[in-house]
Amino acid sequence: MFLCVLCQEEYSILKNHCVVCEKIKRIINVYSKEKVLEILDRVCLRKSEKLQDYKIKDIKKEIEKDVEKEIEKLPTGDSTYLQPNNTLNKDYIKELKDKIKNY
Repeated sequence: MFLCVLCQEEYSILKNHCVVCEKIKRIINVYSKEKVLEILDRVCLRKSEKLQDYKIKDIKKEIEKDVEKEIEKLPTGDSTYLQPNNTLNKDYIKELKDKIKNY
């Protein structure tokens, strides 16, 4: 009994490779080791740029959640101050400007 040459975890009696590693070996024989390595790199390993993008997305999600929580904490009464296109705000601003000019 010998350890598998590739994974070195499972024992194999008659072959150098265990059943799983033998399957991997056949795939490499069919597609070439360069192609298999390229696929493994692309699928299993992430580049630092992609990791940075994932971190940025996670941080944005956390910020958006915090903002939503803060909005929920706001009083639910008169919300005209939250709506800039509201005519009450426009009239009030115009009235204040007139008072300032006349002062």
